[in-house]
Amino acid sequence: MGRYKIKSDDDYLVAGRKHGVWWITGTLSATVVGAGSTIGAAGVAYFVGISAAWYLLSAVIALLLLSFTFAPALRKLSLYTVPEYIGKRYGSRARWVASVLGVVGLIMFLAAQLYAMGEIIVNLMGMPLNFAILLAASVAIFYTWRGGNVAIHISDNIQIIWIVMGFLFVFFFGLSELREKAYASFDPPSLIYDGKIMNHWFNPFTRKAVSGFDLLALGSTVVGWIIMSITWHFTMQSTAQRILSSRSPAVARMACLLAALFLIPLALIIAACGMIARFLVPDLPGVEGVAQTQALPALIQVLLPSFFGGIVIAALIAVMMSTVDSALLGASTIFVNDIAQRLNHHSVPVLTLVFGLLSLGLAIWAKSLIKMLEVVAGVYCIATFVPILLGLYWKRATENGALAAMGGSALSTLFWRFSGLETSTGIHMLTVGLPLAFLAILGISLLDVRDEKNDS
Repeated sequence: MGRYKIKSDDDYLVAGRKHGVWWITGTLSATVVGAGSTIGAAGVAYFVGISAAWYLLSAVIALLLLSFTFAPALRKLSLYTVPEYIGKRYGSRARWVASVLGVVGLIMFLAAQLYAMGEIIVNLMGMPLNFAILLAASVAIFYTWRGGNVAIHISDNIQIIWIVMGFLFVFFFGLSELREKAYASFDPPSLIYDGKIMNHWFNPFTRKAVSGFDLLALGSTVVGWIIMSITWHFTMQSTAQRILSSRSPAVARMACLLAALFLIPLALIIAACGMIARFLVPDLPGVEGVAQTQALPALIQVLLPSFFGGIVIAALIAVMMSTVDSALLGASTIFVNDIAQRLNHHSVPVLTLVFGLLSLGLAIWAKSLIKMLEVVAGVYCIATFVPILLGLYWKRATENGALAAMGGSALSTLFWRFSGLETSTGIHMLTVGLPLAFLAILGISLLDVRDEKNDS
């Protein structure tokens, strides 16, 4: 369907910049809701309770900030990519660095997402992992390659309606089952976690007992999720391309605001489903991690009739594809628009296919590197967030300062993670990279301003 609506490069890349509030609200919501905020969040809620809702509520805060800051400013410029904005604000060198980081980060993030999607399909349907990855990737790559951003917007809006219906089925069927079993208290059944018996709600990061209905039970982890979501959605091409597809800056602002408001009840419902799973399927195998990723699939299998269960499983797979298609089109758009500018925008469909196949290869043949791929994607967000933020609100920020922030934060973050300092100190790599980026851009920019004054 999307293929027949494409009449120009703008149609393929940014849906003709003509979509209204409801289209952009739907596609933004679908982009935000992925495997982590559904299966992952429900799996954390299985242990800690309602506080796991912050997995998605953190994105709500990011969208609210975008609504009143970067989203209307970016749309007003009528650009195509985030690196293009950095180039317009700082210069060609900064644009090139941001572009390389962006393409590498998106391809590696895409590979990690394809692998995660394959694992989830294996858990839900029992097929071989490589075949599951190949099947899911083929569908996402095909409709993105053929239909561009128009096809993505159509599929995203269908997928977000689908996933909401699915979680409503799980939530209300689950409540009905709990009432039938007549649980006398909210104390959860005991389970095995990391080899230990846990007979209460607990924070999986600290192993300490908490109240399942304490929204802040995850403590400092909530702050980390909020920071990561803000940096992610301010910098990721997948979010920016939705904003740039809107009809006007006012539409971009309102769509971010409405998407944020829409996701609040969904976040709470997803966490509640994880809590319901703790009561109805308490005998899942013990885990060594922060999420029981089998919680939601197991709940669907024991709770729903086959027809409704099939709807929810299909919804989970579909919403993961919305994350994949966004990253895929984003990588090819940045490459043509900001790196290989001799290529025209007609090359984007070909590059979409090439990058999709490259990511598929990484997902299948580089399984041992999946965690590293996720880290590299995160490095891009950390490296480019500070130049974007100060580029909006500090006129004295310079290109040298932006380069120092991107290079310094990227290298320091990778070093902190892979040297083992993150594990030994307990300080997250994000906590190291962000302050260094701020210090670098402030220090170098002020030196540049001083040198300019001395020269004059």
